[in-house]
Amino acid sequence: MAEEFKRAGIRLNLFENEEFDFQIVRGLGVACRGGATLGECLSTAGRIGDGDILSWVREWASTAAAVEGQAADLLKQGVRSGARDSYLRASMYWRAAEYYAFFSEPSRRQYWESSERCFREATQLTDYRWEVLEIPFGDVKLPGYFFSPLQGNQPRPTLMLLSGFDGTMEEGYFGMGSYALEEGYNVIMFEGPGQAAMCHLYPDRPFMPDFEKPVSAAVDYVLSRPDVDPDRLALFGLSLGGYFAARAALYDKRIKACLLDSPIVDMHAYFAGSQLKNLMELPEADYEAAMQAVPIIRWAIETFGRRFGARTVPDMFEKMKSFNIVGKENGIKCATLSLVGEGEGEEARKQAERFYENVSGPKARHVFTADEGADAHCQVGNLPLACSVALAWLKEIDWGSTK
Repeated sequence: MAEEFKRAGIRLNLFENEEFDFQIVRGLGVACRGGATLGECLSTAGRIGDGDILSWVREWASTAAAVEGQAADLLKQGVRSGARDSYLRASMYWRAAEYYAFFSEPSRRQYWESSERCFREATQLTDYRWEVLEIPFGDVKLPGYFFSPLQGNQPRPTLMLLSGFDGTMEEGYFGMGSYALEEGYNVIMFEGPGQAAMCHLYPDRPFMPDFEKPVSAAVDYVLSRPDVDPDRLALFGLSLGGYFAARAALYDKRIKACLLDSPIVDMHAYFAGSQLKNLMELPEADYEAAMQAVPIIRWAIETFGRRFGARTVPDMFEKMKSFNIVGKENGIKCATLSLVGEGEGEEARKQAERFYENVSGPKARHVFTADEGADAHCQVGNLPLACSVALAWLKEIDWGSTK
């Protein structure tokens, strides 16, 4: 029997519902880079019913709208720093509202668009160069952002950020994005099929097992730029991006360093202990009644179905079987850093260990602990520590050995 899917050991205990508790920690985690305030998060959490996703969406949307309004007022008053910070927070609050909204209702896309809008308003008030990207990929365009420091146009080391199941490009800015920029890196944040923005822009393009294809399209774009050093190109895969980035590093040798938080080599096994598994025995004929009666069932079937391009839960798990690089890890020859939190559960730790043991190139690993306040999935409780560990490793690697 698969071990229960875990997110973290440390709890805030604002909710009995463990997933709500984790999502609040996730929301608070970006406060270190201006993506939230303690007061706004606690006030919003206090209005949300425990396990009630309808009130979750309603209250985060209410907070987001209020903070976005504050941002607009501050901009009119000429308080650029306050406007920037309020737009950044509103972006993340709209993201929190979008998370539990329903794909079958227009509000979910509206919340995503609002998060994107606020983020772009904020970036106009930052001290970085930035561009909105549309990267050609077959008959679609991969959305993205390219950020670079203001000083000089010389070729720089470049970090490609790739999130996972539900993380947005904008959310990535508050972790490795902003820290890497301060260290002098170019940063590209982008998405492939099935990811957050792509689910709205191209709802009929789900996750791909061969995710190296969209990543390689992004690499093509990056290496076309004169301000990118092709010998210092790193890819960071976060959450389910731990599979997407590993797959890309396996097949695209232009990637010189790959950081995975955490490495995923078998997606089916990774999700085997998730609560989604509880719906395996639900007959498809009963889906409509169950979805109407229980909002979280509606959310799960709609959200996982959209991401994986499947109608039923058994079909979703069947699709996951194709997302697997077991036995191929030794084909990854670039430098790799394997990151995982001790509170993520046995399966996540086991896959991270397997990946580390079997890759061929220069490698390192780090297990974050509860004592560090960083045991959670993606270290949402201590992003400064996780980003520092990753950036310190990048400074130590011998780029020449990754060719």
